[in-house]
Amino acid sequence: MEAEDKPVWTDRLFPIFVREGRSRKRYKAGYINCAGDGVIPAKFEEAYPFRNGLASVKQNGSWGAINPSGDFVIQPGYGRPLIFTEGRAEFTSGDVKDGDLRGVISSAGEIVVKPRYRSISHFSGGLACVYDGQLYGYIDTDGNQVIPPFFEDARAFSEGMAAVKLNGAWGYIYPDASTAIPMRFICERGMAGPFRDGLARVARNGRWGHINTDAKFVVEPCYDMAYEFSEGMAVVLLNKRAGYVNRDGKLAVPASFLRAERFAEGLAAVNTGSGEAHQSIADALENGFINQKGEFEITPRFFATGIFQDGLCFVETENNISYVNRQGDAVWSGGLVEQGRYDPYHLLPRQP
Repeated sequence: MEAEDKPVWTDRLFPIFVREGRSRKRYKAGYINCAGDGVIPAKFEEAYPFRNGLASVKQNGSWGAINPSGDFVIQPGYGRPLIFTEGRAEFTSGDVKDGDLRGVISSAGEIVVKPRYRSISHFSGGLACVYDGQLYGYIDTDGNQVIPPFFEDARAFSEGMAAVKLNGAWGYIYPDASTAIPMRFICERGMAGPFRDGLARVARNGRWGHINTDAKFVVEPCYDMAYEFSEGMAVVLLNKRAGYVNRDGKLAVPASFLRAERFAEGLAAVNTGSGEAHQSIADALENGFINQKGEFEITPRFFATGIFQDGLCFVETENNISYVNRQGDAVWSGGLVEQGRYDPYHLLPRQP
């Protein structure tokens, strides 16, 4: 099914931010459906998109999680948003004695792992990467240590492999800790990326490209930076401009943009600016959406954008925030608030 033929699921909900008074810093958050109808009143201090059937919201300075009816499934009391994958989420208790230590909570609100790690990745294939302050290892959804802390750096599993670092070099392992791709990639200005669409970004001699699961370069390492594949395309940087390569390793969209985001539902947000300072916000309305041919389907007229999901995308203009459809028409709009760039799931797996 082509992206433009994708059905609209009216039970999918999107966070909105309703300004209180004239201040752009004061607002309440609620939720609308795909048609732009209000479903959950704007009564929260902050709100994240729904994932795994739950959405993390902030109330009285603490985070909890609600269901699509707006009822709390997990009462507020946590120090950071609860973003669930495979029924598990990283959390901080907000208790001073725990500091910024992280634990794992289930979607039923049960504490699976008490706060004891410095960081915990999302779960993928039943495993999450954990950092104890010195080394990285992996735990399962019950909190059991499956791969003891051993690596200098590591990331979550994706498509059956995880990027890990030993002796200054990156490679990939399988869930049983056996080597999938030997540690031989030196990624001085970043990390080896997760596999997406069967390809992962790595560096060689300071230049970035993409390898397949046989560790062969499909996209030759000739770019200043490369990012994850999405819908068969990946953002690459060359001479401080952004473009897209395809799975054949060809530069499908020339590197002519100031910034570029991943493709979602057939569209990608790009910034056409020069990088020079703007005299006003109106001068900075340089963001629009292209298709995979590099053609604009929504002309540049936004100050900032999110990523399309279920037919809608969060955008900012000089005076408003909105959700727009694939034609660029607003289905909901509100006064501009200082909510920030809205893509909290950059490295998380796509929603099923």
